[in-house]
Amino acid sequence: MIKTLCFLATYQCNAKCDFCECRPTVKDRIELSEMIRLIDEAYALGTVYVVVFSGGEPTLLKDDLLKAIQHATSKGLLTRVVTNGWWGGKRIEQGRAYLDKLIQAGLSEINISVDDLHQEWIDIEHVKNAFLACYERRFRCLIAHKQTRQSKITKSYLEAYFGVDLVDYDASRQYSEDEQARLISTSVVVPVGPVNAGKEADYEPENLLSLDWTRSCGSVLRDIIIGAKGNFLPCCGFVTKNTPELTREDLRQSTLLDAIDNANRDLMLNWIALEGPAAMAKFAQSKNPSIHLESSYTSICHICNEVLTRNDIRQAIADNLEEIKQRVAYQRVFLEKARTDQEVVKAFL
Repeated sequence: MIKTLCFLATYQCNAKCDFCECRPTVKDRIELSEMIRLIDEAYALGTVYVVVFSGGEPTLLKDDLLKAIQHATSKGLLTRVVTNGWWGGKRIEQGRAYLDKLIQAGLSEINISVDDLHQEWIDIEHVKNAFLACYERRFRCLIAHKQTRQSKITKSYLEAYFGVDLVDYDASRQYSEDEQARLISTSVVVPVGPVNAGKEADYEPENLLSLDWTRSCGSVLRDIIIGAKGNFLPCCGFVTKNTPELTREDLRQSTLLDAIDNANRDLMLNWIALEGPAAMAKFAQSKNPSIHLESSYTSICHICNEVLTRNDIRQAIADNLEEIKQRVAYQRVFLEKARTDQEVVKAFL
């Protein structure tokens, strides 16, 4: 069931983080008219309840961002902006003024990216003012934080700098009005692309994911991502741009419903959704023992990136498509039967 629509509304950003392909010179963006149309199409699905505006730096869209938030809010949808907080400014009055514009447009919550990577480019004083503007108003705010062994900007560093105790985010918890305005979520950087190759060595072993961890992906075919070029991305993961399975229809030329329908019938996406990339990687290795796999990865997205971008793994998959089709078809039939049985029992009770 699709619950989230996320716009990577622009690939332009006023930061140049190593782990990200967005840059100040990259001008790709989604036009307001397209965002409004796609919000309407997502709303018509009847299952989407939140619209996320990310990037790049979505606040660089200025009034178009505010109008898109306003439109989503008018449909009764929750809205979230993911930002680097540059707009907090040197004086907190600047942060308050911009946050008020977002709130007046109907914004539900905000995520602010803060860590050693972003702060190489964004003045942390600006971020502090953006965060404190949220906290003063008890506006729902989550600090999105990346950490490695070498990180100087840690949770305790931020607590001292902001003068506020931060609350570790747990999706299963309910938070008070005060707590929801000072949440923090710490994760690792997915080492995608040549700049970040091998960066998994920067993390404590307990923060890495063993290849023996086999679970399906909880995002693919459940979250809708619209890239700044209008392309449909069927998951929220961090993988190399232009990976064919995850960079699909140009939604400036296609409807959202058609794109979703095509994705739901895609063999590789179904395999990712049903068994997960770790199972896929080990299947490929069983067919070609010369394929080397690490014992641990930073995340499920890291494993997925390996599967979808390595030529040797792709070749092993291509050589065994008939077996994979049968395997995925069996999993899909089993899932549909289990879902039907569950619905029957639920209706009976």
